[in-house]
Amino acid sequence: MLIPIFHFYYVSNSIQGYTPRKDRLDLLVWRRLVRNPFKGPMKHFKISKTLFVIIPLFIDYKAQGQVDQQWLSSWNKANEMKPSTISSMSRIAPKSEPGIPLIIKGKIFNPDNIPAKGVVVHAYHRDAQGYDFGENDSSFPTWRLQGWAKTDLNGNFEFSTIRPAPDHLGREGAHIHFTTISNEFGLQWAPKVFLGDDPEVTKNQPLLSKEAGKFGWICEVKTINGIQYIELNIKLKENGDF
Repeated sequence: MLIPIFHFYYVSNSIQGYTPRKDRLDLLVWRRLVRNPFKGPMKHFKISKTLFVIIPLFIDYKAQGQVDQQWLSSWNKANEMKPSTISSMSRIAPKSEPGIPLIIKGKIFNPDNIPAKGVVVHAYHRDAQGYDFGENDSSFPTWRLQGWAKTDLNGNFEFSTIRPAPDHLGREGAHIHFTTISNEFGLQWAPKVFLGDDPEVTKNQPLLSKEAGKFGWICEVKTINGIQYIELNIKLKENGDF
């Protein structure tokens, strides 16, 4: 099926929570929505303040591949549920959720390694049974355990939650997903954060994480008075992922 695209607001509006950059034609949206988008016949276009593509662009959506529809559906539903006020300290799992208490202390840096204030952080993870969407991973239209925070003046944020379990099918170890939203750098996926004491973490993962220095994604777990703590740093990229 050929889909005509006359301007990139049409594409961007299919991803809730995304505000297009107005100083450039944000082709990065397409890198998430379709694979190899530049194989299409995009011969003539020009950039304007409103990001219009003057000559229509036609892409064979079916041929080029599709976005992960389950993720996109969950993301859009999560945005519908996003609280109107977001602070730097928030929760992922409610206090009543069964599991080991876990506190996540994070810090966001811009691409120049300067702490980034006002960045919205969305996080989600599996429950203590290893499910994302409730019983049998089918009870909820979006991630059951998720939360929103916004970095303070020093780029810090904090989530209170429970320790996630590894995937119930044994596909990977316990981890936490983070997505960041900022006016300057768009929407970005941060590396999945794994718990360093999880036996499901592979031998190669700590080595690769160590190469990233303070931005490593395998976090040491500390336990104080029955509460587990991890600390992590996330570095934003120059351009958004989607």
